[in-house]
Amino acid sequence: MIKAKFPTLYRRGLYALFASSWLTGSTFFALSRWFIVEGDFGPEKHPWQFPILMIHGASAFLVMFFFGFVMASHVPITWKLKKIRTIGIILVSAISFQIISAYFLYYLANEDVRDVFANLHALIGFTLPFIILLHVLHAMKIRKQSK
Repeated sequence: MIKAKFPTLYRRGLYALFASSWLTGSTFFALSRWFIVEGDFGPEKHPWQFPILMIHGASAFLVMFFFGFVMASHVPITWKLKKIRTIGIILVSAISFQIISAYFLYYLANEDVRDVFANLHALIGFTLPFIILLHVLHAMKIRKQSK
């Protein structure tokens, strides 16, 4: 029997990193879009915006690190099972897009293109917990059926 389940500690750590990345990303998005404070020289960005972005970057970097581990260990094993490939492909594609779009957001100079990537990054980011939940619930259902 092929074992594709993550050890509990690893799984909880990965969920905590995803949660941290999602919460900080959502908070940064809200602060950057809807919260302007009055400064000495007029309206300016919320003072928490960039510290939150730094935390988001750190947690997302760790997610990216563990994503590499998942791609090398979990994906090849589960690919052979042929059970939930579609959801797995969607999940891998969404996380890959987040990594690529984060690179573009950090290094892209053209503001028009940057705004498009920022909105797409946020949109996919907002949906990631639901994609992960769907993937995990399907895996649990399959595991229960095979017992």
